[in-house]
Amino acid sequence: MFDSINTKVIGDAIKNDSGTGLRRFERKMTVTMAQNYSDLPYGAGRPMVPGYGAPVKPTLKGLLLLPILPVLWVVRGFKRRRDKDKTKLQMEILQLRRELAGLRAVNMELLKGKERAEINDQRKTEFLARVTHELRTPLNAVVGFADLVREEPYGELGSPKYTEYLTDIRATSAHMLDIVNDLLDVAKIEAGQIDMRESWTSVPVILDDCRRLIQGQADANGVDIVIETPPDLPGLYCDPGRVRQIVVNLLSNAVKFTPKRGHITLAARTDRVGGIVIRVSDTGIGIPQDALDDVFEPYIQIRGNHLLKGQQGAGLGLSLVRILADMHQASLGLESVENRGTTVTVRFPPTRVRAIS
Repeated sequence: MFDSINTKVIGDAIKNDSGTGLRRFERKMTVTMAQNYSDLPYGAGRPMVPGYGAPVKPTLKGLLLLPILPVLWVVRGFKRRRDKDKTKLQMEILQLRRELAGLRAVNMELLKGKERAEINDQRKTEFLARVTHELRTPLNAVVGFADLVREEPYGELGSPKYTEYLTDIRATSAHMLDIVNDLLDVAKIEAGQIDMRESWTSVPVILDDCRRLIQGQADANGVDIVIETPPDLPGLYCDPGRVRQIVVNLLSNAVKFTPKRGHITLAARTDRVGGIVIRVSDTGIGIPQDALDDVFEPYIQIRGNHLLKGQQGAGLGLSLVRILADMHQASLGLESVENRGTTVTVRFPPTRVRAIS
């Protein structure tokens, strides 16, 4: 079926050891080729590539593995895909670890920055408390001496201009003193140094004291203040000085932003759950709707067309009201309509209310 063909392979010429001549070599080899295509194995469609030596005979192991070769190819492909996916997953995990390490570093920097900011804020609060305390003492003296000279206990001043100047000195000094007191209170609260002296107190007495404190300012602005309280109002467990400060700040703002011939109502009552509600209502210029959320924030003022001419402040009064109300577990409510008025309510919980003799 197969013929053997003897061929000669001519090698390249090489030099001999002496380098003076050339020699040729030849080697015989046998190449086995098929005489015609019918002698090829079953299923072959093209001539076999000539090979050296006899063809490889199929073995029993190869014949047994032949039916499961497709399965082996599928399994091998699955393993390749699995290894590829595993490698991709490992790369993603490595990338996530790197990102996590970066986030940890950023988090550490943020924590360090937060600690530095807290330290600086604490130092600022302590400094503010010292400065405001030092300012309050001379301002008290200025206000006291201005009142004393205006009363002329040791004789007349002479020109009425002096009395007018003393009135201005007293008013500006009192305004500065109010700002310094608010700053000192905020600094103490932020530093955790404020003291609460709580006791059972009559709310009508507190409201009457606050009205008397603000009456002079209200008379100067041409504003009426009316108190409305029921006779059977129960007592309130609170710090009377801090509650007075809440009401005075609310009344001061109401007087400041209420034009002449306006009205302010200071009322107190019990609510449905047994708590006490203190309400301050005015007929002033009101607050725009887009500014209601910022009213109780510190250092915020409602300016522009919503601030009466000549009225100034540090923006601490209402924020201090919110802080003091939180210290009494009280909630604040605010309703306002521009050019019609504002109503602020302070609602104390029923746990702080009971009847007192």
